[in-house]
Amino acid sequence: MAKKVNTEVAEVEENTEVKEVKKTAKKSTKKVTEEPVAEEPVAEAPAEEKKPKKAAKKPTKNEKETPVVAEVKEEVEEAKEEVKEEVKEEQKEVVAEPAAEEPIEVSVEQKLVALYTLQQVDSKIDEIRAYRGNLPLEIQDLEDEIAGLETRVTNLKTESKQYQRVVSEYNIKIKETKDLIKKYEEQQNNVRNNREYDSLTKEIEYQNLDIQLSEKRIREATNKIADVDVKVNEAHQRLAELKAALKEKKDELSSLVEGTEKEEEQLLQRSAECEKLVEDRLLVAYKRIRKNARNGLAVVGIFDEACGGCFNRIPPQHQLDICTHKKIIVCEYCGRILVDKGIIAQYNV
Repeated sequence: MAKKVNTEVAEVEENTEVKEVKKTAKKSTKKVTEEPVAEEPVAEAPAEEKKPKKAAKKPTKNEKETPVVAEVKEEVEEAKEEVKEEVKEEQKEVVAEPAAEEPIEVSVEQKLVALYTLQQVDSKIDEIRAYRGNLPLEIQDLEDEIAGLETRVTNLKTESKQYQRVVSEYNIKIKETKDLIKKYEEQQNNVRNNREYDSLTKEIEYQNLDIQLSEKRIREATNKIADVDVKVNEAHQRLAELKAALKEKKDELSSLVEGTEKEEEQLLQRSAECEKLVEDRLLVAYKRIRKNARNGLAVVGIFDEACGGCFNRIPPQHQLDICTHKKIIVCEYCGRILVDKGIIAQYNV
């Protein structure tokens, strides 16, 4: 990029010099054509007067040429300075761009140290979270149980309202039935024959049976309302107990979190810094192995020529490859990433 800009500056300078030469040539030709026109009327003057005129004309020519040349030179210099400034700015941009885009070159040894450090940091975070125990899960279970009880209470209350509505409907029905019975009894006093009397008596008996059935339904509904009220009271008592237990658990968890919150934040920051030094491919493999491992170990050391994760013996050739730090070696049995004592020593330092 800088070479292209330098060539452009040279071309600009050559063009400006050519333009200067053309301008001076044009001015000189104009002056030559104008001189004979100015000298024709002065042809009869004596020779003594011509000499001072010629001597005076030379300085006038220089006086006319110098300001133009000076202006042109100033313009050329200004153009050169502007081009040089543009070149400097472009060179700065060219130098700055690769510095921002250059990827961080990390050796295999540094990657192994970063992976082992990341494993140790994540293990400490797991210890902190294990120190809290099952409190978060217990709190979640209590919150779920409280939410379920609250929904149950709302459902029981709606059910009680439905039974109350049934009771009120049956009471209205009984009232209407009693009014009908009175009407039928009045009609019995004005009957003309026995058949009408018998039909009215049967209708009165039927309405009495209907009243008895409605009263039975009312008793059933009232019993159900009483059962629902008992369940609601039990649910309220259980809710009070659960809310008290939830408050105790939350207070206990907050006290534990206050003691380890700062340490956990520092470890999380360090974990993020270590992840930057690891390739995305290795980071994904590390997280997958760590998720599948029972103890959460994805990077382990070699102890007594055996894997620190599954404790299976490692062949001597693999041990030699691990010690050279030229490539990342994985255990044949458990799939964990293996490091030697040199990597562990660098982490300890």
